[in-house]
Amino acid sequence: MTIAFELTNTEPQAQDLLVHLAVHYVKASGQAKAKVFKLKTLELTPGQTTMLAKTLSLKERSTRKHYPGPHQVDVVLNGEPQRLGTFDLLKNR
Repeated sequence: MTIAFELTNTEPQAQDLLVHLAVHYVKASGQAKAKVFKLKTLELTPGQTTMLAKTLSLKERSTRKHYPGPHQVDVVLNGEPQRLGTFDLLKNR
């Protein structure tokens, strides 16, 4: 699965950004716990837009099991989370 989004600097000055992606995976208990992925450190000039993407594997492994339900996805800019959306992982038949 690929999560992609655009960032645009709407400020009149350049901005240094540290960009992370937080995926709130549903656990066996039904609670969600965030896994944070570092994406990029960049500088955006005024009006500049950039596209960022992260590909996630949802393959079952011996050390990781995925559970059905809504999984929240946030982009974290300089430590401040912003909701991107959610995806629903369906029950494996």
